[in-house]
Amino acid sequence: MRRFLIGFALVLFVFSFQNISAQIGVDKNLSTINIDDLSDNQVLSYWSKAKEEGYSIPQLEMILSSKGMPSNQISKLKRRIQELKYSNSENENKGSNESSNTINTLEKFGLEGGEKKVAENNLLFGYDFFKNPKISFTPNLNLATPDNYQLGPGDEILIDVWGAAENNYNLTIDKAGSIRIKNIGPIYVSGLTIKKAKSKIKSYLKRIYSGIGASNSSYNKVYAEIALTSARTVQVNIIGEVSVPGTYSLSSLSTVLNALYASGGPTLNGTFRTIKIVRNGDLFKEFDIYKYLINGSEEGNVFLRDQDVIIVQPYISKVRVDGEVKRPGFYELKKGESIGDLIRFFGGFTSQAYKERLLVERVYNGQKKVNEIDLKNNTDFLLKDGDRLNINQIIDRYENRVSIEGAIYRPGNYEITEGLTLRALIEKAGGLKDNAFLERGLVYRTFDDVKKETFPFSTKDIINKQTDVILKREDRVIIFNKESLESKKTLSIDGAVNNPQTIDFVDKMNIEDFIAISGGFKEGADPETIDVSRRTPNGGFQVISKSINKSISNDLVIDKNNSVFYLKPFDIVSIRYKKGFTIQKNVSIEGEVTHPGNYSITNKNERISDLILRAGGLSPHAYIKGATLVRKTNKSVDENQIKRFNEVNSKDSLNIKKENRLEFNIGISLEEILKNKGKKSKYDLILNEGDKLIIPTLKQTVHVKGEVLAEAIVRYDKNASLNDYISSSGGFSENAIKRKTYVIYANGEVNTTKTFLFFKNYPKIEPGSIVIVPRKIEKKRASTQEIIGITSGLATLGVLISTLVK
Repeated sequence: MRRFLIGFALVLFVFSFQNISAQIGVDKNLSTINIDDLSDNQVLSYWSKAKEEGYSIPQLEMILSSKGMPSNQISKLKRRIQELKYSNSENENKGSNESSNTINTLEKFGLEGGEKKVAENNLLFGYDFFKNPKISFTPNLNLATPDNYQLGPGDEILIDVWGAAENNYNLTIDKAGSIRIKNIGPIYVSGLTIKKAKSKIKSYLKRIYSGIGASNSSYNKVYAEIALTSARTVQVNIIGEVSVPGTYSLSSLSTVLNALYASGGPTLNGTFRTIKIVRNGDLFKEFDIYKYLINGSEEGNVFLRDQDVIIVQPYISKVRVDGEVKRPGFYELKKGESIGDLIRFFGGFTSQAYKERLLVERVYNGQKKVNEIDLKNNTDFLLKDGDRLNINQIIDRYENRVSIEGAIYRPGNYEITEGLTLRALIEKAGGLKDNAFLERGLVYRTFDDVKKETFPFSTKDIINKQTDVILKREDRVIIFNKESLESKKTLSIDGAVNNPQTIDFVDKMNIEDFIAISGGFKEGADPETIDVSRRTPNGGFQVISKSINKSISNDLVIDKNNSVFYLKPFDIVSIRYKKGFTIQKNVSIEGEVTHPGNYSITNKNERISDLILRAGGLSPHAYIKGATLVRKTNKSVDENQIKRFNEVNSKDSLNIKKENRLEFNIGISLEEILKNKGKKSKYDLILNEGDKLIIPTLKQTVHVKGEVLAEAIVRYDKNASLNDYISSSGGFSENAIKRKTYVIYANGEVNTTKTFLFFKNYPKIEPGSIVIVPRKIEKKRASTQEIIGITSGLATLGVLISTLVK
């Protein structure tokens, strides 16, 4: 039954192609179908049908061949299918709207992507060449056909005749190797190069176009041009150490390099130097990939023929090159190739290479040994399989260098000449700077490239020509500057200035100058009260300070009548504020008051009751018991408190969200505050900057949450108890800690359940309260192994105690 279905599907598939042939106006016979006339959608549609029936491309190829489709058309169909498969997958991945006709020719030829991936950036020379998706070795069918191309069955030839007679012939070389022209007969061209075939075809065309042999000036001159329009497909076997060995259908314009790229190239164990091409059972050519990569040589990179065999054998000899070379890595060497050939392969040495002696590590009698190679006298040194060549770097050492640094205009390295003196070196370096320390300089001198010593000199005596020093190779001269020999001197200013800062000390700077460069006075600054803190030595090892009081003009005007007060190193200038000066502080009130909004504090003792009075008093809808004061925290002061709060909060069984809160609700008793007509009481808090007083509307509900069966918001009933509200939420859950139930009131206060002996005193419920039932902390039960371990430990301890008692 299955065979019948498969056969029926094949008939449908072939019939589909015949229908397409009829639609595009050609013969229904598959022997004359032209794949180029099919649209991409048509090709994909019929390929999808074939896949649904379980056919692969090789199976489809055999079926179409049996139905008379020419091999070159089958090759075109395979190429179209592969191109469209790749294009569709690319478009799906990128989500682009590009047409499926846009094919990436860099990827469509060769491996399909399902092969085993190899490590990137492999050090074997030539290996990455075949793994690079940026390189395309797809044969270019649009170029002129090479003269040495040999024709064969399946090639398509266009013969164009013009001049005194016009005609054109689009012919395919048949299996017999001939083309047939009406009134001429068969012309056998198989095996001929395209150049020889052109000459032969023209000689046959003279039988019906006599003008082909006429001179160019003749009125009946006929011209004829012969060109290859479509190359045949050849079957090539690639075997041995390649990534994907097998049989490949390639264009007859493909070369050995094209075939190697299609198969993924040689593996790490394959040879790159001796690629063998076997034709008709005999060794035809050998191809050396290194010659192509280094010299561009095409020797051995021949055009392939049907049934050619490409053999990639394992490598014979491979060496490794490390160090200061242009292309470090592994290189394959042929028999008889020397270190000179290897240098050509890795591109030569870098500028930092030490080329006088090269080191070769070689395995000898089960262990390694090192050979030194004098490259000048031994360029014919032969390397063996497994050798490792290491090229070291030149040492960081100068033959004729001295250096100078410090308080000079052009520090750096200089050439040492015979008899070079220190004074001459200073002159080479542009001379001394104004801040040079003239009493002492230093010379660092190296002996035997290991031992170092220093000796001082008087810079002043060197400059005045009273003495001099003869310099030696690798001497390093240091000219000190005055600032480097002194501690860094500073001036500081703080208080009521716009830009408090610390600057480097400057001579003859007065207080007014320092205030000016610090942005001037802030509002509220008192220029009559300026303190200067100055260091004074007390004769011991400590540094103490004294305070100097100064006064200046508010507008920093220069007073020529008063003596100038200059600042000294490490002075600290403090600008004070005027007595009683404070910046306005704002508070706000929200909710059920006559005039909610922002208010400025009028005095430092302003309290909650004062703010309510200024806001016009409470409205008739105010819920006094729910009043709350929101106070911002001083982050620097309360940072540790916030940290402690988060630590406690992290242990909360309700897992409340943790955050560094910058404000808190303060539970206040507004009833007590407003007693006695607003007279001050302990409940009447003094207001701070940023305080916000919230007077809510009368609440009528209670929120029950936590470990209850159903979290709920319940209507407030003054006669209901805490248990009544929990019952309204379904009662306690199995994980509830009943004795830890607590209530958060609308004003932010918290009240917990209190226990005395066997009696529990539950908190009273007020409108707007939140009842919270905590969750039990899950305790991890001891495992069997832990119980056994504890029991064994106790038993051992018992035996030890018994032994000690006895």
